[in-house]
Amino acid sequence: MFKKSILTAALLMVTVVAAHAEKVKVDSKIKTYKSAAGVAGNLGSIGSDSLNNLMTYWAEGFKKKYPNVNIQIEGKGSSTAPPALIAGTAQLGPMSREMKGSEIEAF
Repeated sequence: MFKKSILTAALLMVTVVAAHAEKVKVDSKIKTYKSAAGVAGNLGSIGSDSLNNLMTYWAEGFKKKYPNVNIQIEGKGSSTAPPALIAGTAQLGPMSREMKGSEIEAF
C-alpha cells in the first residue's frame, strides 16, 4: 500500500511538472538544418557503456539523415574513450565523467 502511494505521488508530480513545462524557444535566426550530399564512411564511438542508449538514439537519428554512414558503438567504460580518440580508433569518445588530468595530458 505504501509503495502504491509513493508511485501515485511520483506520477502526479511528473504530470504536474510536464503540464507546466515551457516549450523550448529556438532563436529564429538559426537556419533549418539541411543535409549535406555525399556523406558516407565509418564513424566509431568508444567509451562509457552507461551512455550506450544515448549514443544509439543519436546514431539512429544520424542514420536517417546519412544512411551511408556506418556507425559502430562500443561501450567499454569511460576510461577507454581518451585512448581510443588518441589512437584514432574512434571519432567519438562519450564519457560519463570528467577527464582526469592524466587523460588530458595524454592529448
